Amino acid sequence: KRENMMTQEAYSRINALAGNFICIYIVDPLTGRYREYSITDGFEEYLLPKEGMDFFENVRETGRKHVAEEDLERFLSMFTRLSVISEIERSGIYMISFKTCINNMMKYVQLKAAMVDEPDGKKLVVGINDIDSYMQKEKEYEQQLENARKAAATDALTGVKSRHSYLSAEEELNRLISEKNAPEFAIVITDVNDLKKINDSIGHQAGDRYLKDACRIICNTFKHSPVYRVGGDEFAVIVKGNDYECIEELIDNLNRHNLEASRGNGIVIACGMARFEDDKYVAEIFERADADMYENKKKLKMGRD
Repeated sequence: KRENMMTQEAYSRINALAGNFICIYIVDPLTGRYREYSITDGFEEYLLPKEGMDFFENVRETGRKHVAEEDLERFLSMFTRLSVISEIERSGIYMISFKTCINNMMKYVQLKAAMVDEPDGKKLVVGINDIDSYMQKEKEYEQQLENARKAAATDALTGVKSRHSYLSAEEELNRLISEKNAPEFAIVITDVNDLKKINDSIGHQAGDRYLKDACRIICNTFKHSPVYRVGGDEFAVIVKGNDYECIEELIDNLNRHNLEASRGNGIVIACGMARFEDDKYVAEIFERADADMYENKKKLKMGRD
């Protein structure tokens, strides 16, 4: 009677950690001898015999047949008698989660083990818990977070990188500069002329189309560099690699476009550029490029290229 009470106490203790157990076994940690304490109907054929002599090897053998391929190596390396006992001695409980085939369906389960005192010595209480619903919700939550991260990193209107993404890139470049490991790069700032005039005269839908067309021109000019929308009509480009090597040519291409656009009522895009020159912070380069862009904007308004 006392043994049964102790086992019930152990069951209650492990069940309190998380419900919906498929099965629970009582195991002698020294010999590996085990007996089934509880099992959910319908799982008898999949799981172990009701009692046996080598719990750990029997579970590993069952795992070889049913644990998902992507989890099998980890399961076999972590589920050994030594690993289980060592982890329980260290933290009080052993846990491992993995995907397994149950009744021809792949499910996430979690194996838990804890040590309890019984009249005839210490015993392991081992339970296998169905956590599939929880894991599916976790996956959905992770996907939602990933979607939110992508949304934050992308400008919804133009599809280029957002201001948030630019600030992250700036932070990374600042780190590389502080470590004296920054690559050669330049910042190009562009400003789309006449956007407000179009919004006010023919509406915001037309203005949105105008801005997207301007963004396409910028992306086609700097084909190998990330483009960021950092303001309403302002874009920044962090120019590296091949684009950096050809940056003067690319700026000239944009200037030629502006010359033709100004003659035919096309999209004019003011542009300024500054290179990294032993600056302490990216903001210093941005400010030089921004100042250069405003000088270019003045010239374009005065009808000069």
